[in-house]
This record gives sequence, C-alpha cells and structure tokens, in this order.
Amino acid sequence: MRDRNLARLLIIAPLFQLLVLGFAATTDIREIRLAVRDNDRSWHSRELSRTLGASGYFKTDFITGPENGDGNLLVSGKAGLVLIIPEKFSELLLKGRSVSQQALADGTDSNFGVQGLSYLQKAVGGFSARLLERAQKRGGGSKPSVAVESRVWYNPGLVSRVYMAPAIMSLLLMVTTLMITSMALVKEREEGTMEQLIVTPLRPGEIIAGKLLPFVIVGIIEITFALLVIRFVFQIHMRGSLPTLLVFSAFFLLTTLGLGLFVSTLVKTQQQAMLVSVFFVMMPFMLLSGFAFPVENMPGSIQAVTCIIPLKYFLTAVRGIYLKEQGWPELWTQALILFGWGAVILGIAVANFRKRLD
Repeated sequence: MRDRNLARLLIIAPLFQLLVLGFAATTDIREIRLAVRDNDRSWHSRELSRTLGASGYFKTDFITGPENGDGNLLVSGKAGLVLIIPEKFSELLLKGRSVSQQALADGTDSNFGVQGLSYLQKAVGGFSARLLERAQKRGGGSKPSVAVESRVWYNPGLVSRVYMAPAIMSLLLMVTTLMITSMALVKEREEGTMEQLIVTPLRPGEIIAGKLLPFVIVGIIEITFALLVIRFVFQIHMRGSLPTLLVFSAFFLLTTLGLGLFVSTLVKTQQQAMLVSVFFVMMPFMLLSGFAFPVENMPGSIQAVTCIIPLKYFLTAVRGIYLKEQGWPELWTQALILFGWGAVILGIAVANFRKRLD
C-alpha cells in the first residue's frame, strides 16, 4: 500500500485484461471469406451460393477468370475457402444424379480448416436435403444430392503445431527482448550507475545504443536457435525465403526494443517495468494479434485496436513465409507498417530519454 503506483497497477491491470480477454477470447469461426467459382450459372448454382451466404458462416464473393488463379486467393489471404461449382451442375441434379464439387481450403490454421470445411459441408448438406425433399414430393425414384470434395493447402494434415510453432517463436522473441530492455535503464537508476553514465562524455544516443545493441545480439541468437528447433525438432520446413524472414525479424526487433526502452523511461523500478510490460504490452499483444484467437471474429471496435498491434503484422509475415511461400509482393504492407511502427516508437523513446537526462 505504500507503493501507490504498484497498487494502481494491480487493480487496473486485471480489469483491463478482463475487458480485453472477454471480447477477444473466442475460437469460433465466423464470416469466412468464401470465393465461389460458378461454372454452371444456373438456378441451382445460384441457389447454392445464396444458401451459403445466408448460412451466417460465410462472406461469399464470386470469382471469374482462369481457374489456375484460384490458389492465389488462398496465398494472398483474400479467401479462406474456394468452392468450384462444376459445369452441368443443374442438369445432373434435374436428372436425379449426385454432383461433386471441389473445395480448396487454407489449412495453415488447423482450427480454421476443420471448422471452415465443417460449416461448408453442413451448409451444402442442408441444400442437398432440400433438393431430395422436393424430388420426393414430385414422385419418382430420383435422388439428387450434392457433395463436397475438399483439398487442404499448406497444411494437408491440419496439424496445429505447423501453425503455432512459428508464432511461438515470434512471441518468445517479443517477450524476451521487450522484458529485458524495459528493465535495462531502470536497473541503472536503481543501482546508482545512471548518474555515472550521465556525467561521461557519452551522448544520450550512444548510451541508448550501448544498452540496445546487446539485446539485438540476444534477439539474433534466439531467432537462430528457434529456426533450428522448428526445422530439426518439429520437422517444419520453411517454404519461403530465409533472408526475407530475417529482414522482418529485424523490423520486429526494432519495435520490441523501442517499446521496452519507452517503458523504461516511464517507470522508476524494475518491478513496475515488469508489470507494465506484461499487463499493458505483452498480454494485449498476445490476445489481439491473432496468436491464439482469430482477429476476424472479434468485435469491430476490437479489430480497429488490433491495427496498432505490431505483433499482428509480424505473425502474418512469419506464417506466410513459413507456410505459404509468401514474399515481398504479398507482404510489403506488413514490412512497411512494422518498420514505421518501430522507427516511431524508438524515436519517441529516445526523445523521452533525452528529456530525463536534462
């Protein structure tokens, strides 16, 4: 109770986490981006598309052009599922035949792949049941039905470890570099060595560089070991470019080190630095970045908040490089945001540190 700042943190932080977690913590999959290629363009195909859109699970979009571009929709993330309605779809159903249609699914997130295909099968099954019911009312022995043959891309076995291991590497990199950086300058103040640094000829930028460079090396070592563990222990192969991943890691290190330095300029003790880092930075980042819960299923106001979470963009890049072989054409937006975020927060932290030196 003597430490009022600590008391406020212990009261406010859990309430803040409860509010965030209550809105963000959901594994339900809703509004899946479904691209429909209608090669039949008949009443039955349009009715099937309408049924899928009205199911409440999908946001349907019709696609045209060459079919060899369907996979690009999954690579770019513009669609999570692609449904291909074959030619003569209506003709075969009117003859009382069974019709199979192909569905391509983005399997990077095993939970998304399983639930998305399950919702698709359920919606198509309902459409097929109504067709059968109408055929029975008309009489005759026809039994029209519609089936879905699914093909899962990027993670055919729908193994969750393939999706989570690269993300865990990203999370551990953030936790380590942010935590140790946030306590670095505070420790100097507590031990009384900050005054000795201030009276030296070193400029503030040089003091900060001396504090941050060792943690840059720590981050590089962590990334190296993590890549080796993911490759040789978990047997997960990187489909994309290693240099591209390293560039994104450097941009992300810029944000975590900047955030850690900024926190260290706001607090007075290592205990406060740890609590602020955990409750107000790391936990929101983990909950709102898409690490465990799909961002697309969060309320609109929470989704707006996720736009300022740098971990969200780094996770998108890491998973895209590892699983989808994405490169700069698909990820240049994430790179620009990460670099800008890191440069801004590091600049603010350095400016705040200069004021304290004065």
